[in-house]
Order: sequence, then structure tokens, then C-alpha cells
Amino acid sequence: MDIGTALRHLRDDLGLTQKQMIQGTKITVSHYSKLEKGQNRIFIENLVEILKQRNISLSYFVDHYLNDENSEKEVNYSEILNIAFYEKDKIAAEEIKRQIFSDKSSSNELRDRATLIVDMIDNQGQSNVDARIINSIFKHDNWTQYDEAIILLSNIIRTSNVLNMSPLVLTLIRKYKDLDKEKIEKQRRLATVGINYLFNFRKLSKEFNKTVLKIISWIKTTSIVPELGIIRELNAYFLAVYEGNISVSTNIKNVLKISGYQNLANDLPN
Repeated sequence: MDIGTALRHLRDDLGLTQKQMIQGTKITVSHYSKLEKGQNRIFIENLVEILKQRNISLSYFVDHYLNDENSEKEVNYSEILNIAFYEKDKIAAEEIKRQIFSDKSSSNELRDRATLIVDMIDNQGQSNVDARIINSIFKHDNWTQYDEAIILLSNIIRTSNVLNMSPLVLTLIRKYKDLDKEKIEKQRRLATVGINYLFNFRKLSKEFNKTVLKIISWIKTTSIVPELGIIRELNAYFLAVYEGNISVSTNIKNVLKISGYQNLANDLPN
């Protein structure tokens, strides 16, 4: 994890705005904002000054926010949650949730996500998750910049009234016009929001409206790399379905089944 991201996670945990985070220092909000985004280089004296004003030791910051092991652990937790969700494996989801909540290094966003996914599986996709988790998406001034908010939105779209989610998805499209300009992991997270929207919307309506077209066109801008293969396949599936190209959509379903995505293929709306 880079220092800018680590500072953002620390600030989130402290419940501070960017202005509050640098209070007492000579650093401007504009400069600090770019530090978190990795657009400005941070000097050690600035880092120490920020931490000192927040009563955080440098050693604590390094151990808890720059520890690659913790970062890798969160990624592993997320991947297992994804698998449990798509396989509708309640036992696996509850077990990983237990591990996440017993791990003191787990972020609040990861805990919220685990709660959401277990609730979704338990209620067959209809989540009873409380407003606290939904509100956690918007606790940041610029929520589109935060991976945690994007991940939660991606999950919530599968359980909420998808029409209410349209403005949020369109906001992401405006923010990240060309997905191939982002890092692969960022592309996957953003495109998954679009795929989940298409999944839920197709179950609601067969109308090929402007929002659906924008999402499909947006996902097409992802990089052509193996890591995003499943995303691009699903996008091609929904395009074929809306265009009435049954042979293509059937072939894609068969490929997914052969590739081990049996439950996902069976769950795809026609």
C-alpha cells in the first residue's frame, strides 16, 4: 500500500475530513488531497508533522497502515467473499465473516461488506442490511475516489431498487470515462458495478435504454487482459441478450459453465 492510500485509510478510521486531518500543519487541503491520490510526493517531515498533530506515532502508522501483509489479507478476504456470494455458499460466507470480525486489522468497510453479503445470501438476494452500511458509501465528500465505497455500491446494487442506483452508476461513468486508463484492479471494481447493474436491471426489464447502453459501452473500454476476461464475457452476454442474439448468449453461457462458473451461468437472466 502506498503512503497516500495509507494516509486516507488512517483519516477514515479517525473519522476526519481532509481539512481536519492537516489541522495544525502548514500543508494546504489542495496539496494534501493530491498526496492521498499519489499525485504529489510526500516528504518525511510532512508525514511526521501530520501524524504528530493526530497523536499517531510513525511506528504505529507503518505497522498498521503500511504493512503489506494486512493489505494482502484484505484482498484475500474480499476474493473469498466474492466466491461465497456467487456460489451462494452461506456457510463459507459466515465463516469468512467470523474471521474478518475477529481480525483486529480488518477495515470497517470490509466488515460492512461481509455483513452485507451474508445478509444477501441468507435472504436470497434481498438484503435487509441497515442504513449504516448504505450511508458508509457516502461518508466521503468524493465517494467515487474510494475503492471501499465502490465495492459496497457494487454489492448493494444486487439487492436494491436498481432504478434508484442509476444516477450513482452514471456518476462513476462520468468520473472514469475510459476504464483502460485505470489500474487493472480498479477497472475490475468499477466494471463489476456495471455488470451487477445489468444483471439486476435485466431481471426487472427487457428495455434497452440509454443507461444500459452507456454501461455496456463503458465496460467495453476495459483493458483486453486475462484478469478482466470474465467481466468482458458477461458484458458481451448482456449485449447479445438485449440485441436478441440467442446463439451468442447461449455460447457464452456454455463457456462459463465449462470454465467452472456453473451457478453464475445458471443465474444469468435471459
